[in-house]
Amino acid sequence: MAGRHEVSGRATSEQLRRGMLPPGSGADIAATRHSGLARLEPLNDRAEAWMRTNAPDASWDGPALVVEMRYFPDLADAAIAAGLAFERDPHPN
Repeated sequence: MAGRHEVSGRATSEQLRRGMLPPGSGADIAATRHSGLARLEPLNDRAEAWMRTNAPDASWDGPALVVEMRYFPDLADAAIAAGLAFERDPHPN
């Protein structure tokens, strides 16, 4: 996500950094990348409700929403705009 520029309403890298919290700091969503897919796991009921409402046709893998990486930036921007925070991965993949 680093190095993104503001294009067509998308968040800047600074906005995305502000939407990320260290593990154990009360984040709402944990996101990981697996090949060309993003896996977003809600960490609380509020995040799960938001994800089910805003991505009703998406695929779920157990407790996690799974989307192609090309959809992740817009979904992350919308989640952050809704006041949700992402857990910062201490070991990004």
